[in-house]
Amino acid sequence: MSNYKVINARIQGFISSDPATKGELGRRFAYCLGLTPGPPGPDGGVDGEGYINGLKIYFQSKLKNKNLEAKEADVLHSCLIRRRADIGVMLAGVGYTSPTRSKPKDGFKNRLLEFPDIERFRIHLLTLRDIFEENQTFKDAVNDLPPLRELNREAWNIMQ
Repeated sequence: MSNYKVINARIQGFISSDPATKGELGRRFAYCLGLTPGPPGPDGGVDGEGYINGLKIYFQSKLKNKNLEAKEADVLHSCLIRRRADIGVMLAGVGYTSPTRSKPKDGFKNRLLEFPDIERFRIHLLTLRDIFEENQTFKDAVNDLPPLRELNREAWNIMQ
């Protein structure tokens, strides 16, 4: 089986999970990305936080089975402000909406660009595929994160 098919199967498993499992997966991704996981259960929009070089990092995971829409960009922006973050990392299950011919100003990224203060943040928009493939988008985000961590049962139990 090709690596592409294996990654597709992993992604399908993640995005097909129930909400509680997705929340727990978001916390575990935060841990692996070198961040402190948010609280279990309702987390107020915080799946993880951390610092690098004095800059605060905010992490949010939305493992939906469809592209994240512009309204999710509104939530990301408000959380960056509320959490006083310098760096934002969003993890989407499959991707982010784009503009269309009939709605050229729509889309997740376009919505972010509408905020007059958006330039003050470094924002990384990741997908599960980016992480599993360890592609350039993932590598760019890693440059703004603490050292990555490997997740194993013992380490996770200590974090609990």
